[in-house]
Amino acid sequence: MDTRLLNAFVVLADTGHFGEASKQLCISQPALTKQIKTLESQLDIVLFERGRHGAKLTQEGQYLLNQAQVVLRESHILEKQARQLVEPQKVSLYAGFGLSSLSFITSLLAKFNQIEPNISVNIDDMSSHKMEEKLLMGELDVAFSRLPVMPPLQGIALTQEQLMLAIATQHITVLEADYNPLHYFDSLGLILLAPEKGKKLYQQIHAFLQQHKLAPRLLQQSQDIQTQLALVAAGLGIALVPKSAQLICDKQRVTLLPLSGLYTQWKIGVIWNSNIKNKERDLFIKIITEKIDIK
Repeated sequence: MDTRLLNAFVVLADTGHFGEASKQLCISQPALTKQIKTLESQLDIVLFERGRHGAKLTQEGQYLLNQAQVVLRESHILEKQARQLVEPQKVSLYAGFGLSSLSFITSLLAKFNQIEPNISVNIDDMSSHKMEEKLLMGELDVAFSRLPVMPPLQGIALTQEQLMLAIATQHITVLEADYNPLHYFDSLGLILLAPEKGKKLYQQIHAFLQQHKLAPRLLQQSQDIQTQLALVAAGLGIALVPKSAQLICDKQRVTLLPLSGLYTQWKIGVIWNSNIKNKERDLFIKIITEKIDIK
């Protein structure tokens, strides 16, 4: 039996009017009349009483209405299940990212979506330490964060990050290429990111200061890099930030000077928990590391 005829029967029974039912079905009124007559002929039953006030179900029509609704519902389920057998289901992955991956994360995901549209990737901004915690707990499938990581986490490098000295442009005295910006630590206090907000960055900055025998005057600890940069822009001190901070700083008022030597560079990569099996995640990693250039 043609389910279109059953659908016409159900819609007409619901509206009680050929004109309204034909609008809902996006067909002409004569076409609807023909469908109802065809169904009545196949069933050898009169389903509606026609009159000036519309169409009213007969006793037989009322009896068959519920069964017609059941058949339509089961038909829709059958169609959906059939599509699922031949069409891949859209899968969602959950990824963490931070400031260091901000420059490439959106374009990378857009390119991935073009290659694999049936896998969607939901992203959330958080610290590298928090990403690792969530990966270990299975709350994230992948993360874009600093390397190296400890097992069972694994990672593949995608790009490199660099430590920079953020200073108010008004405080810069010399800009020669060979000038050593460490001089500013002698005269300007340091605005530091709170360790709980960036544990690994805090540890790296501490190692950098020790390596270069620097003991700057600590002015305050901020809760995020944006606040650090705002305080620097106001001329209240200097800060050590990743190069990617240039994406969010006021370039007219803040200058980022590159630092060299140990503890000034680190790799940013895609990270996952190798103890958790996930074929869609593995496909995502394979595509972004082998088929997509993030530069």
